[in-house]
Amino acid sequence: MQPWQDGEATLNPTTSTIRLDAYKRNAAETFAGLRRVLPYSLAVREVVRMRALAESGALRTPLLDVGCGDGLFWEVMTQSYLTGGSDLLKGLMGIDLNAHELQLASLRLGERGGLFEIVDISENLKGHSMEGAFASVIANCSLEHVPRLQVALENIRTFLRPEGDFMLFVPAPLWTDTLALKRVARRASNRMAGTVGGLLDGFFQHHHLYPHYVWRHLLGGVGFSHVEIVGLGSRLTNRLFESYLAPAFGAFLYKTVFNRYPGFHPLQALSGHNQALFQEVTEGRFIHQDLTHPEIVEYYIRCRR
Repeated sequence: MQPWQDGEATLNPTTSTIRLDAYKRNAAETFAGLRRVLPYSLAVREVVRMRALAESGALRTPLLDVGCGDGLFWEVMTQSYLTGGSDLLKGLMGIDLNAHELQLASLRLGERGGLFEIVDISENLKGHSMEGAFASVIANCSLEHVPRLQVALENIRTFLRPEGDFMLFVPAPLWTDTLALKRVARRASNRMAGTVGGLLDGFFQHHHLYPHYVWRHLLGGVGFSHVEIVGLGSRLTNRLFESYLAPAFGAFLYKTVFNRYPGFHPLQALSGHNQALFQEVTEGRFIHQDLTHPEIVEYYIRCRR
């Protein structure tokens, strides 16, 4: 039985760290790792998140990943540290609702210490064995999809140790305003532009699209403190995301049917675009303290119990 199946996984309680500093300089390697599985458009978004996370320097374990999916994020995040051996990810617990995704995560990361279980973070989990177990919790674009957000936030705070860190990525409410397609639609009418934005948010199942000050209020309301928010996005990364979004839709539908992304992604950006992307990732030019920046498509939020 896999840990995600039997529900009896034992978490290593010892505090350690997962270093992230390499992702300030290894943009090409990181992106290549993502592209082995993800379509180009989604890989652009993911490499931006990894670079933003690298500003922290390191993540403390035990660490809970809420909505961990297939484990690709951690496989790529740790690809520069494979010499860490079988206990490289000891202290990482991933939870999700999709058993197939958890099986893939276990295959990818189980030998390096990762553990995975089916848990619904938006259910009442009072008295769960994970209470007070984690030094860090991360939610990588997962909380915008949960039906009961406040319950999820309360559970996450309960799972953290005192002074534990919570990091989350969530879409900005006006992220579709950065798309050329929506700007073209707006020339016809605001109604058509709103329809384009609504269709995209509906496809991605974005149930919670809030401005930064609402996220600050929600987190503070359940007891989190030291809430820090930065915006993510740039003209280059947003154009690359949009330019390759159509084939990404096809890859997503393929995954819906076959439970995996297709192994072959023929469309690549021009090498000049890749080099420009890698330069932006290295320099972190898409990270904005000014939360009114027009190219912001996501927020990276860090707070503390």
